[in-house]
Amino acid sequence: MLDWNDLRYFLAVAEKGTTLAASRALGVSQSTAARRIAALEAALGLELFEKSPAGYLPTEAAGELMEAARAVEAAVQLFGSKAAARKRGLSGTVRLTTTEAFATSFLLHAMRDFHAAYPGIRLDVITSDRRLDLDAGEADVALRAGPRPDEPNLVGRRIATEQWAVYCSRAYAAARGVPRCVQEIAGHVFIGTDVVQHSGPVAAWAAANIPDAAVGLRPSSVSAMFAAIRAGLGVGLMSDFVAAGDPELLRCFDIGIKPPYEIWLLAHERRRNAAQVRAVLDYLSGYFSSGLHHRRMGQACP
Repeated sequence: MLDWNDLRYFLAVAEKGTTLAASRALGVSQSTAARRIAALEAALGLELFEKSPAGYLPTEAAGELMEAARAVEAAVQLFGSKAAARKRGLSGTVRLTTTEAFATSFLLHAMRDFHAAYPGIRLDVITSDRRLDLDAGEADVALRAGPRPDEPNLVGRRIATEQWAVYCSRAYAAARGVPRCVQEIAGHVFIGTDVVQHSGPVAAWAAANIPDAAVGLRPSSVSAMFAAIRAGLGVGLMSDFVAAGDPELLRCFDIGIKPPYEIWLLAHERRRNAAQVRAVLDYLSGYFSSGLHHRRMGQACP
């Protein structure tokens, strides 16, 4: 029989790489961690890890189960956080920073039910393309896209990945059609900006594939570029993460950026256990892990 508590051991070993490191993180003995992994493998009838001198390497089966295990973990955390909030009557202010594009495209929708669960917590959303300094106390929580943060005092988790693609609105598609590969961009109005992710693979793709003459509109910000695409003014680059859930958008084709960008939910280590900060972290982790933030994928470029 499956013991749901064993999912903690599964995730800890997968993230730490060894039963010794996992046991220290969980506050148990190494033999307990190894025994629980063996019990979980027996209950599932699957080999979850390959044992090597370097540690425990997740198998393909483990990789497929990882997201579901994280969703269960997030749901349990959210359950406990909501129960604690009801018991203690949480109150206070939490400052959350992210980009304007993230905030307006999905974050505010994601937080729709937050105040029903935590009526005493005020959430201040600080939108900025500048990465606020959590170590200096400029914000309590950050939602960021990019590689794994290397700041030593930040803790958090990767809650999603984002790929970029060419998008257009349904209204634009009805009037002008849909480009299905980069060669067809020439027949369309392309909406560009000089600040797509500021630098990196998305900007490099645009520079290599979209001639300046093809750009019919160039807003000065990413959020304005997204708004122009939604308004049907042309086709342009959008993050799948931002576009998800908008029924008026069509995904024209993937631009093939590998690996995809990662989305991180972060807090400073000295603030993460503050009750109101933990409530925000647990709520957002549960929201994304539950799949409420789903993606609509259109046809791929032939």
